[in-house]
Amino acid sequence: MSVPLKIQHLRQFLMAADHGSFRLAAEGTFRSQAAVSAAMQDLEARIGAPLFEPGKRAQLTPLGIAVAPLLRELLLTHDRVLDAARRLGTGHQGAVALAVMPSLADEWLPRLLERYARGHPDVRIRAVDEPSPDVHRLVLSGEVQVGVAGQVPRTAEVAFTPVARDAYGLVCRKGHALARRRGPVTWAALAGERLIGNATFETLKNRQLGSAIDDPAMVISNRASLLASVVAGLGVTILPVLARPAADSGLVFVPLAEPTVERIVGVLTRKEETLLPSVAAMHALALQSLSQFTRRKGAVRV
Repeated sequence: MSVPLKIQHLRQFLMAADHGSFRLAAEGTFRSQAAVSAAMQDLEARIGAPLFEPGKRAQLTPLGIAVAPLLRELLLTHDRVLDAARRLGTGHQGAVALAVMPSLADEWLPRLLERYARGHPDVRIRAVDEPSPDVHRLVLSGEVQVGVAGQVPRTAEVAFTPVARDAYGLVCRKGHALARRRGPVTWAALAGERLIGNATFETLKNRQLGSAIDDPAMVISNRASLLASVVAGLGVTILPVLARPAADSGLVFVPLAEPTVERIVGVLTRKEETLLPSVAAMHALALQSLSQFTRRKGAVRV
């Protein structure tokens, strides 16, 4: 049966071999010279023959010369593997897969990734934007470790941490008649408007909000193209508060009421599964960043 070598003994052997001194090997490893001498005897017993010439201060035997490169390679491998394991353990190395609902992919997601990458430059990141049901599916299957989505029917395997109560509103040009009204606009007031649908319309269908919601005149899934189409006067659209356009976009966001329609947005992970430290760091940052974004956009934090 093979006898394992002690890493500390390898360090002491190589230091003694490199410097020709047991004293320097002892100082370099914070041991007494007697302890290093005993360690070298133990190492020779494990290898099966003398590594140092008797009575000659740390002078290698031919066997010592022959095995020194092998032991150096073993020590380097040990140190490299241990360093990689520690970097994984501290979250400074690893991989993270993240899925985010489209309404957050354009503005919030890049900020999250920039903050995370700044603190974890050696972690590999994969991010996709998918509708909320697909985000849940990807988390459930393990294809991604963290998801950010609207709440769908709960499953026993997925943990959902709510962050925002996100209401819907009308997005139109500043000069639009509905934008000049005081206070919220009713869903009924949208009758006769040319609606441009987007990915969030799937959550609004079959809620008796009007036929234009269930069957919009145009559908544009890309947020940038959607907003550009509204700016161009092709119609109006409906977005949640978290996806409302910036103040300098030339568009306004008008809350919709009667009824007030909301969605709960949160962060998802698999239940009863310990996260890699790199993933746990992403999960914590996503919760913090989404909470801050919710406040900035004017949605209600849960």
